[in-house]
Amino acid sequence: MNKKMVLATAACVVAATLTLSGCNSEVEEPNVPADGSSAAASSGYSYTLTDAEKLKALAVGETAVWRDYEVTVTSVDRADDKLTAHVTVRSHTLPQTLGADCLLSFGMPPVGSSFDDGTITVPAGEEVSGTLTFDDQYGSERLFWNDGATEGTWDLTLPAVQPAQEGGNEGTQPAKTDEPKSEESKQQEPKKDAAAEAQKQAVAALEAEMPSLFTNNTFYTFQGVDTSTATVTPQEGGGYEYVNDVSIIGADGVTPTTANVRLICEPNGNCISMTVDGAFLF
Repeated sequence: MNKKMVLATAACVVAATLTLSGCNSEVEEPNVPADGSSAAASSGYSYTLTDAEKLKALAVGETAVWRDYEVTVTSVDRADDKLTAHVTVRSHTLPQTLGADCLLSFGMPPVGSSFDDGTITVPAGEEVSGTLTFDDQYGSERLFWNDGATEGTWDLTLPAVQPAQEGGNEGTQPAKTDEPKSEESKQQEPKKDAAAEAQKQAVAALEAEMPSLFTNNTFYTFQGVDTSTATVTPQEGGGYEYVNDVSIIGADGVTPTTANVRLICEPNGNCISMTVDGAFLF
């Protein structure tokens, strides 16, 4: 019998044993939903049970919420044929004492734990965090939490999420999620990016030509321009209108001043019209 068969057989035995015993949680009666009734209302804490289908495929960072407590695999580290799961467990209205072997990797319990004596002890209404370490020589892709009647499965092949961002965390503070973007909005985003890049290139082309425009067409001496204050408006048929305040030396050749410049330029940056302080030059 090869190693994988031995491991699989052992995993089945362990899983069967745990299915019978569950995690030995302190059971809350009655079942307390998120409508604030019964014990949840008296404690000021309410929760929503995770849907059974969602429990089958949780991402790292998501929370599985059962009647008596909730569990989050917050992150996973892998090194030297070991998998370390960072786990947070929160109790609801009763204290909980759970075995570290509630979590399985490749059907096997952890080989190491940061929890005292391998026991996850959680006071009522509080949470504790720690690590569970597994042999990982076969590269497990899933972690299973056995709650007796139901299992929570963290699929390690799914993209991890941050707890504050997940829509599946039905604990105390469900995260806000953005509405899915329509296909139309997705198509518009590249168009906006392209338009912004085109405008950026137009500004650069116009301002590169500014010194020669002053030299060839005005009595003023060009000094400089602040790119951040420019407005660039696309024109029908292509090209741009550029409007900005430009630093210059006045007609006396001495006094620094500011002039408002308006340029009409072709798409390639070639300017075909120039106005300075309302005076049309060409």
